[in-house]
Amino acid sequence: MDFIQRLCDHIAMPRPLNAAERDAAVTAFEDTLAVTYAGWAEPSAAAARRVFAGTGAQLFDGSRVQGAEYAALAHGIAGHALDFDDVHLTSVTHPSVVLVPALMALVESRPALATRMIDAYAIGLGTNIALGQALGFGHYDRGWHATSTIGPLAGAAALAHLLGLDASAARSALALAAAQAGGFQRNFGSQAKHVQAGQAAAAALRASLLAEAGVGGSPDIFGPRGFFDLYGRTAPGTVSDRIDITPDTLSVSRKLFPCCYLTHRMIAAALEARSALPDGLPTDARVAIQVPYGGMRALHVTDPQTGAQGKFCAAYCVAAALEQGRVGLSDFEDAAVHRPALRRIMAQVETAEDPLVGEMPVGIAHGSVRLRITRAGRTLAEVKVHHYPGAPDAPAAPEAYAAKIADCLAIWRRVTGQSLTPEAFRSQLRSHIGASAGAEN
Repeated sequence: MDFIQRLCDHIAMPRPLNAAERDAAVTAFEDTLAVTYAGWAEPSAAAARRVFAGTGAQLFDGSRVQGAEYAALAHGIAGHALDFDDVHLTSVTHPSVVLVPALMALVESRPALATRMIDAYAIGLGTNIALGQALGFGHYDRGWHATSTIGPLAGAAALAHLLGLDASAARSALALAAAQAGGFQRNFGSQAKHVQAGQAAAAALRASLLAEAGVGGSPDIFGPRGFFDLYGRTAPGTVSDRIDITPDTLSVSRKLFPCCYLTHRMIAAALEARSALPDGLPTDARVAIQVPYGGMRALHVTDPQTGAQGKFCAAYCVAAALEQGRVGLSDFEDAAVHRPALRRIMAQVETAEDPLVGEMPVGIAHGSVRLRITRAGRTLAEVKVHHYPGAPDAPAAPEAYAAKIADCLAIWRRVTGQSLTPEAFRSQLRSHIGASAGAEN
């Protein structure tokens, strides 16, 4: 059975979620909403609300935009503005910041569909994972922003299920979404990156609604000279039979630091190494960081001038961890990246990437990050980190995740003046997805 047929079967008749998988899907909504609230006042998010203000769909703060498509765009931009949203390691994407805004925008206009929202999210995630496997790391390695190339198709699959589209319409939704797939790593560190995530959510909604209205597309967008041939490095018109399209909601990683996920193992290593430096990092020490192949791909910033650029600077993130023993939202405000103490440490940090040996890896969860601090030829600290903090193999401790949610809501209160406790936030979450979350949640 070819890929498109198996994908349509996945959209129409998904594998039922067990309790743990359903809980993980609900957590994805919670995490995405929290970072959306935190990013609400960021310039890119505020600009989108101004540009597309109208009398149509309602946003989280009660304001309105021109329609559901623009609600998905606005919420997607805000959700990605702080780079604090969840990650999938195999596809190298931020899946939920595309899926959640698209699903919630449609349900806001059609409340009766809420009962299918959690299953639809899982279908979108399964599609996201499968597309990431089919494209391989070569897609990301070439400079694509996989969130905004894979995201429109994953979102269209989720919305096709939510709308109950038949197989022909679902194929058209995927074709229409593929026609809108795009986004570049060159935009990392700028507001355009946030917009790329929002555009993916909006594209998914646009594609599915057009397909529902009868607009047709290619019956197999993955065939010869199609999506995989143009965006990936697979053989023409083929997809490995080993790719399993399954709603693995347990495979999503929760971010604990608000910066590019490729810095997170470096940060974890720096935090551990710091404990071996009771008097701090000597000014004449050298900090050498070795990362697996691809581990520096998105970290192209070496001299950050803004907080957004700091999120994609390995030396800055490591310096913040070594100097403070923490890395938080305040470290990515514009003034923070110019602190003299951190600039001094940045000059002591050197990074190197392992060469590619053998086949291109799938995803980014391979190898280890090694950090070594030396002084006058003597090793002061040496740390190796295998797993990304917050990933399935190193899940976030409940207190760490609770602290993240609280920090996000604190920013919302500070910038809007609207009080929102964690309890009230979760009550609001249940009002959005309670009917579809199941009794166990």
